[in-house]
Amino acid sequence: MGLTLREGNREYFYSRLDELFPKMKERYIENYGDRYVITSPRNGRLMRLFHEKCAAHGIVHDNGSIFEYLSAFEEKTTGRQRSLFD
Repeated sequence: MGLTLREGNREYFYSRLDELFPKMKERYIENYGDRYVITSPRNGRLMRLFHEKCAAHGIVHDNGSIFEYLSAFEEKTTGRQRSLFD
């Protein structure tokens, strides 16, 4: 588990880090440089927790099933979005 930082997003992310967590930006730059993908050092533990919580609440959480669903959802223009106030 981690985050991705595209050009532009990185600058915003670092400015917010500076604002909310002084000195943290320097640690990120030292550890990750200009990497696009930043993986948490606690990735294994976070992913186990993520899968455990998703399974406990019936949320699909494996990439295979998610991408299978996305490719099977053929007609994306039919139907209508429900109104919040219906």
